[in-house]
Amino acid sequence: QITVENVPQFIRHVREIAKESANSILVNRVLRGLEHFRFRQSNSEVASILSSQSSIDGNAASSSYSIVKVCNWAIPILGFIGTVLGIGSAVSGLGGGNMAGADLSALKEQLGAITSGLGVAFDTTLVALVMSIIISFPASALQKSEDDLLNEVDDYCNENLLLRLKEPGSDDPIASGDTGQLLAGALAAQRSIVKMTDENLKQIVDQLTRSVAVMVEKSESVHRALAASFQQSSSSMKEQVAGLEKGLASLNS
Repeated sequence: QITVENVPQFIRHVREIAKESANSILVNRVLRGLEHFRFRQSNSEVASILSSQSSIDGNAASSSYSIVKVCNWAIPILGFIGTVLGIGSAVSGLGGGNMAGADLSALKEQLGAITSGLGVAFDTTLVALVMSIIISFPASALQKSEDDLLNEVDDYCNENLLLRLKEPGSDDPIASGDTGQLLAGALAAQRSIVKMTDENLKQIVDQLTRSVAVMVEKSESVHRALAASFQQSSSSMKEQVAGLEKGLASLNS
């Protein structure tokens, strides 16, 4: 039982066992509840302050992802801008000269400009989408682990702190126990959650790295196939031009 008389002992005890975790959300929440009960001597007010602190911790965790969310939004936009620039470069290369009257060397230069522009368009889109995925998965996993941690802290305070508070003049039976052992167990669970999250993030990053390598390899094969197609089209056009010249020479004769 936590009463007004022995609450200072609980506060000292929690601070002693949690020296290495002084900045822990769990420790700060428990200490804030105990100190509030020490002065206000009301279970309902302690529950209210713990609920308010839970909202503050949740908002702080959510706001810490603002920069990540902005980057995750901006990277695909930058990829689309690069795509537009690449397509614009390809179109300008297509209209850079008179296709009907151009000789074969000029035609090859125009086809090269078109291929280069399309390559820029494809590469920027691919890089932007891959970077967006690389940012999204670890950030989402980390945010979920933080939300789970905050829920665990809320549940711990409700089950092991509020139920043990005894207001002055109250004779309701309250479950007894060793707060130090309970808090130490909760801190150990918190550390294990953080460790598991770190391992999961490393696995996700490794999988994404392998996926990116495969996508880059496929993109290079697409570029090679596209270049081969343009080269084949150029050869076919060269044969057609040669045939046209031969026909015109025959007509002149």
